[in-house]
Amino acid sequence: MKQLKIPSSVFLTTAAEFYKTSLNELKGKNVVLFTSSSNAKRLSLLHWIELLSENCSLTWIDKIPSNPTYVDVYNTLSKIRNRDIDVVIAIGGGSTIDMAKACVGLNYLNANAMLSKNDVLHCIKTKDYLEHPSDIPIYAVPTTAGTGSEVTQWATVWDMHEKAKYSVDAAFLCPKRAYIIPEYTVTMPKRLTLSTGLDALCQAVEAYWAKSTNCMVKELSKTAMKLIVEYLPKVLSEPECLYYREKVCLGSLFSGLAFSNTRTTACHSISYPLTMIFGIEHGIACALSLTKVFEINLPAIEEVDELFDALGVSSTDELQEWLDKTASGIIDLRLSSFGIQEKDIPRIAELSFTLGRMDNNPVEITYDTVKDILMDVL
Repeated sequence: MKQLKIPSSVFLTTAAEFYKTSLNELKGKNVVLFTSSSNAKRLSLLHWIELLSENCSLTWIDKIPSNPTYVDVYNTLSKIRNRDIDVVIAIGGGSTIDMAKACVGLNYLNANAMLSKNDVLHCIKTKDYLEHPSDIPIYAVPTTAGTGSEVTQWATVWDMHEKAKYSVDAAFLCPKRAYIIPEYTVTMPKRLTLSTGLDALCQAVEAYWAKSTNCMVKELSKTAMKLIVEYLPKVLSEPECLYYREKVCLGSLFSGLAFSNTRTTACHSISYPLTMIFGIEHGIACALSLTKVFEINLPAIEEVDELFDALGVSSTDELQEWLDKTASGIIDLRLSSFGIQEKDIPRIAELSFTLGRMDNNPVEITYDTVKDILMDVL
């Protein structure tokens, strides 16, 4: 029997309705809010935060780094030590929601009076947090349209010194509520709109062909792909059009629901060192290898005609044309655009094998195959 996992509640709503609902519901509670101070200003959240602080006991974590590391998690845990927590709210992109999840998952470590950074890293590596499930509900409010973190049970945590990527992964970390507010995405710069949109597209495609896919996931994936392929170029041309923003948000949501049931595959696995070493935005890093991985996977993809149809193309060459056209004027989708040289390829290839991602690909991909992929997109 196949089962589809979804979070407890997903709401497509407006900022005004979210403010009203949250202020009423959270009155008298102990709340930890994760959102950067820059986000608070950009999204005009400051008045709501002021009212929230009058209604409840509020702790505001206002410094959220991009691609949070285990050291960032340790520093944030230190800020919420000795605090009772009824609800965690995360308003931001994938990094903000991931940070909130990681801190909820590892909050039990705060009982250790001598907690160290190494304790946090050890917990993440050994998944000790699975023995200490948290009942703190997470309310996720994405301000980008692409990562899907608001409907998944894992958070990405990095170790930049060791060039390693880890997941804090537990069912209890899937947000109890996800509030999708399209107007929050209107002020995203074009490059961020592109990157997060491409992330959502890659997630949907990879969920479709993942070893762990099923017929329900494929329907979610196809819906996500159709929305993103049609509306991402439109939203890049008319960034203030709320209708287009809503469609891309829905594409991102369906993509998140799809890959939350399957995890991703080779494109994501190859992307991690591109982000770690060269700072390439996650969605762009995934999209760089999408068509090459697609070509390799073609013989193993069931119902591949439906996949092409959902993407609105008839070949991988046409998909690459769509990617290049959509990114035109923002970024050239080649590794050399980011300063990567041929001498860097072996190191990137060595770091491209993340457990649970590369081995979830329908076709086995070797070190030499990754090198060939990277050379093709150099």
